Amino acid sequence: ANASLVALVAGALSAVLASLGLTPLEAARIRTVAEPDIYGPKGLAGTLATIAAEDARLEDDGSLLKRVGLATLYAGLPSLMARQVIFGSVKFLSYERACDAIYSVWPFLRDGGGTALAVSLVAGGLAGSLSSVISQPADSVLTYVAKQSGEGGKQMGVLEGSRVMVAEGGIPSLFRGLGSRCLWAG
Repeated sequence: ANASLVALVAGALSAVLASLGLTPLEAARIRTVAEPDIYGPKGLAGTLATIAAEDARLEDDGSLLKRVGLATLYAGLPSLMARQVIFGSVKFLSYERACDAIYSVWPFLRDGGGTALAVSLVAGGLAGSLSSVISQPADSVLTYVAKQSGEGGKQMGVLEGSRVMVAEGGIPSLFRGLGSRCLWAG
């Protein structure tokens, strides 16, 4: 029980730290996917600079709210962190469990460096695939919401985006791209 808790906490903490670095990159990726004609030619550095320069917006009452450029780059931190914490926690825990399961069936695999490496690779592939399956709906919804907002559509939250996706494409719409994500994460 303690090992499971340690794996979950370690996965969550690593996801939080990774999210701090990934958030600006994810913001650039989403902009480039949603509006390739505008952001594609700018490249990563140009897209990040453009996003960081967007430091003013109008509030609902018409008053101007100033935002620091970095705040714009990190606006997606909460949603990215939610997705990454789920992914990281499941990956760390399932990796530990996969290693335990493999070694319980074939304990002699612990003895050799090459076999231990093979066990680690297999367990990592299984853990990456399982964590992809678990976190894919959140990833699909966040991408859908960002794309709708980027295309000049109405701003929507994650719950509304989930409802619209399921209404338009059913539950399978939450798992679009799962195969390639499993390959990427595995």
